[in-house]
Formats: sequence, C-alpha cells, structure tokens
Amino acid sequence: MRSASIVIPTFNRAGLVSRAIDSALAQTYPCEVIVCDHGSTDATPDVAALYGDRIHYIRRSEDHGPIVCWRDGLEQVSGDVVHINYDDDWIEPEFLAKCIALLHDDVGFVYTQYALHNMATGSIAFSKCDPGGIRPMRDIVRYLLRFPLTISPGCALFRRKDALKNLLIEVPGASNIYGKNSGVGEDLLLFLLTSLDYPRYAYVAEPLANFMAHPQSITVNAFASKKYAQLAAAYANAKTHYYRQPRSEHARNLALRIVDNIYWQIACGAVVKRGFRTLKKSFMRIFRYASRNSEGY
Repeated sequence: MRSASIVIPTFNRAGLVSRAIDSALAQTYPCEVIVCDHGSTDATPDVAALYGDRIHYIRRSEDHGPIVCWRDGLEQVSGDVVHINYDDDWIEPEFLAKCIALLHDDVGFVYTQYALHNMATGSIAFSKCDPGGIRPMRDIVRYLLRFPLTISPGCALFRRKDALKNLLIEVPGASNIYGKNSGVGEDLLLFLLTSLDYPRYAYVAEPLANFMAHPQSITVNAFASKKYAQLAAAYANAKTHYYRQPRSEHARNLALRIVDNIYWQIACGAVVKRGFRTLKKSFMRIFRYASRNSEGY
C-alpha cells in the first residue's frame, strides 16, 4: 500500500482553507495532511490550530511566492505519492483512492475531471470528460502543447520524487507579471517534465476535484483584467523550456524529420530508390528501438 500525502499551500485564505483541509481529512484512503502557510497575516494560524494533530501545520513568517510554498510543503511530506490541494479548492472523498489505483509503475501521473464552481453566480461547470483509464503519455503531452493554458495540478496525483524533481522554482526566461515564482508555467512543466520519464498517464473520468472561480484566482483575474495574452505567453515560454529537453515531442519529431530528409536527399539522386527505402526502414527501426529503450516508450 502506497503512503500518501496532501499538501495544502495557503496564504491569507482563512475563510476558505477549512474546506480544503476538511476534504483532505475526509479521504477514504489514509493520508497525512500538510498545511503550508507562508506569511499569512489573517486568522490562518487560528484556523489551523483547530485541527490539532490531525494536520501538520508549517508556518513561515515571510511569503516568498507560491512555488516556494508548494516546494516547502513537498519537502516536508513522508508519503510516496502527493497531491497539491490549493487553499480555495477541495476534493471528493474518493479522490486519492481512485487515483492511486491507476498509478502503476509505468504511469507518470493521474488526473481527474473537475467541477468549476463560480463564486459570483453559483453555477457549476465541468471540464471535458475523456475516456477514463491508462493511456499513452504522448496523448496528454500533445494536448498540453496545443492547449493555451494547462491542466491544474490541483486535480492530479504525482510521485513525491517526481514532484520535487520537476516542480521548478522558476521557468527559465520567465518575465512580466507571470514571471519568476508565479506558479504560471511551473504548473505546466510539472506535467511535461514528468512525462519524459514514463510511457503512460491515467485519467479518472469523474469530477473528483473542485475548483472555485473567484476574482483572486489567477485565471479569472487574467480574463477580468485583460491579461490573458500575458498568461498564455507565460505558458508558451514554459513549453519552449520543455522543447529544449532531449526527449521532448519536439526533439522526437525533429529526429524523424531529419531521417526523412536524408532519405529523400539520397533517393532523389542517381540511386535505386527501392534500396534506400529498405535503408530508411532500417533507420526507423533503429530509431524506434533506441526511443523505446531510452524513454520507456
């Protein structure tokens, strides 16, 4: 049985964090709950004290941004697998149990459908529901590379070792309001960089995570303040960092294009094309064999 931890990073959300904590404590799968508070000036410490030893409360006097808080929580956990639960979100009681059931050795991460609750209107919208189960990693990677934003880690489960390795303190080249340590870009790269080490991911086709749309949330604020273009640019910059990785989708596609180009350069010359078709097939077999052995594909 895998040991599990839930990290709840928080900052000045005394009125919301209780729901996140309650949902973590209500999990049907046993887990530890870490509440990591960096610099809150409201009643957050008093709220945390109400839970006693049912949670591990980490209190820092200064706020150094969301990523530092996320990583601080991750560094304190004892579980093999970890879920980051933001202080304005909450999860259903079966979240951990159903995600862990799909986290096989060759699965990099598991994520679920989510429900988006609009604080102003009271309406609830659901994310697109794809077929559940274990699927090829390239499917979700290609989706993330096409999608302007990202899937939130708030509906996902990772191994602790992967989260610590792939949750970067900052995205190289990050700038503007969504620059260093903003959480924008780092969240996407947590998925993309983890994908490099596993052939598959898993999806739970049930809304087991709940997000709140309110003026203080990054995405809602970006739309309301017309900063969506800057938000999308920050995610584009994160994708650029991923593309630079030797085993990224870009690197694999580039290698295929190079092989194709070499073949046609030769085949258009004064040689027998049939012989070079055979040569191309041999190159491709070697390439695929090397890819499978180096990347797990």
